[in-house]
Amino acid sequence: MMHLFTISLRRASPSIRCSSITARFSGTAAATPSSRTQEENEKTDHFHILGFERTFTIPLDELKAKYKHLMKDLHPDRYATATKEVSDQKGSMATDVTRAYGVVRDPLLRAQHLLELHGTPIEELNDQSIIDHALLFEVMEIREQIEDASSDEELRPILQSSLTKKDELIDQLAEAFQEGRIDDAKRTTAKLQYWVRIEETIVGKMTSVHKH
Repeated sequence: MMHLFTISLRRASPSIRCSSITARFSGTAAATPSSRTQEENEKTDHFHILGFERTFTIPLDELKAKYKHLMKDLHPDRYATATKEVSDQKGSMATDVTRAYGVVRDPLLRAQHLLELHGTPIEELNDQSIIDHALLFEVMEIREQIEDASSDEELRPILQSSLTKKDELIDQLAEAFQEGRIDDAKRTTAKLQYWVRIEETIVGKMTSVHKH
């Protein structure tokens, strides 16, 4: 039986296939969750806003508790009698806290932000210096399996394998950041972007299949 991640080279040359994969899996997984410019995001330390050190390993229960505490302090009702200037300032702070929470709680966005803070952002998914071509072939094979699947039953094992791979990469990221191996963290983050996009694609199709 062919392994789920068997690489197929049958449909196109390596250069064409790599370009195709990069184009199809770029976009949402690499996007930041706000409308701010890249320059503005690079100047913002989301960890500092939430009162955490710059680290990839953050207990999510502590993060959630800190977020709720900050938002309670910034709730509009607390400033109902304040001046418009103060009210607007607190509203802006609440927006910053919410944005920071959205970044730090997500492993991929957290890793991307840490790389930005280290001065080594991942500019594009097609950055040839960090793309693993073997990964691209693997991703293309999985993409074909997703497109060929016609039921949730066929998609679930693909999703489970993808989630397992994503968890492994998150563990590798934690080690890389903890040991200060920023180049390794950058390459692993690039890989994680693809697996997050694969997960989104599978879940989207499972919903579509279910509706039919």
